[in-house]
Amino acid sequence: MTRNESNAEIDVKKLLTLTVILLVLIAGVPWGLYGLGMKNMTQSPIPPGRLVYSQMEENRVWKARRESLPSTLRSITPWHFYHLLWCSRNDRDLEDFLTCGNLYPGLRAAAYAAKYHLRNHMERDGVIWRYLSRTALAIHISGAWTKDELMAYLVGIHRSGYVGE
Repeated sequence: MTRNESNAEIDVKKLLTLTVILLVLIAGVPWGLYGLGMKNMTQSPIPPGRLVYSQMEENRVWKARRESLPSTLRSITPWHFYHLLWCSRNDRDLEDFLTCGNLYPGLRAAAYAAKYHLRNHMERDGVIWRYLSRTALAIHISGAWTKDELMAYLVGIHRSGYVGE
């Protein structure tokens, strides 16, 4: 084996190692950020118990969150954040939470529930911490709560008179 062949083999190994490290980082960063956001909460919200409300009230709170009927909740993971960034890149009407139109039903509602809960349950404040914690909690709610639990929480927020956006 010549010296050039040996150097080429070393370069290939370095490139493969660098590629693996990069892939691990790309895969792990969303989960790390998710963990940071969840750790910033002093207390996680508890899904509400059964709440009696009318179909009209359900539709009203769902539409208030700019969600489409019928009300559904799609579970997401931290990896979905890459897609949220990509599909929101040209959104001229970007609200304060990435939603990709109606590709992720219930995500706006989950983000609103997260925002409401985090008003009084964050350790560190600031734009980045608020957004990170809100994103993490919205992801958590989308996967851990049912649509009915989220709806009961939203109805409870509405009945409390809270009008924050």
